[in-house]
Amino acid sequence: MMNTPLTLETSRLLLRPFEPTDARSVQRILDDPQVSKTLLDTPHPFTLEAAQHWIETARRGGDRGDAFVFALIRKHHPLLIGCIDIEVNGEHRRGDMAYWLGAEHWGQGYTTEAAQRIVRFGFESLGLRRIYAQCVRTNIASARVMEKAGLRYEALLRESALKDGTYVDVAVYGLTRDDYDPASSSP
Repeated sequence: MMNTPLTLETSRLLLRPFEPTDARSVQRILDDPQVSKTLLDTPHPFTLEAAQHWIETARRGGDRGDAFVFALIRKHHPLLIGCIDIEVNGEHRRGDMAYWLGAEHWGQGYTTEAAQRIVRFGFESLGLRRIYAQCVRTNIASARVMEKAGLRYEALLRESALKDGTYVDVAVYGLTRDDYDPASSSP
């Protein structure tokens, strides 16, 4: 894998590594029940200490080169509005993409724009063979982001994750390098 840029861009967003000073924004977004209910592995409530630990863990993954975790920052009126990441399995040359966004920014295309950029980054900069992502089956908006980023529905993993004390079905979407179309990943 090659050295990666610290910051990626889309037409409306900067995707940059998280900084310790982002902890309060991360805590505010992930503590929102509307947001946490859409995520597979985020507890609620989400404390400031949890946000600080999460940022440190994200930074260590970047240092190792096996996780690229980006804060989503609006270019106009700079504001941290969410996160997108890709965890890389170098042996198999595959990346697991995940994301979250503050509820007040839902429905504006930010996550799709970031996901398209991460797909391009994964195939063109990291040399991945496959990129995949997962969501709770009932999270139609997240599934739609994956589709708009070029990923295709592959499987339903029944009762695959424990979420708030209940087992939920998880939908898996993926894209291989052979099926990757750079034109569809140009935000």
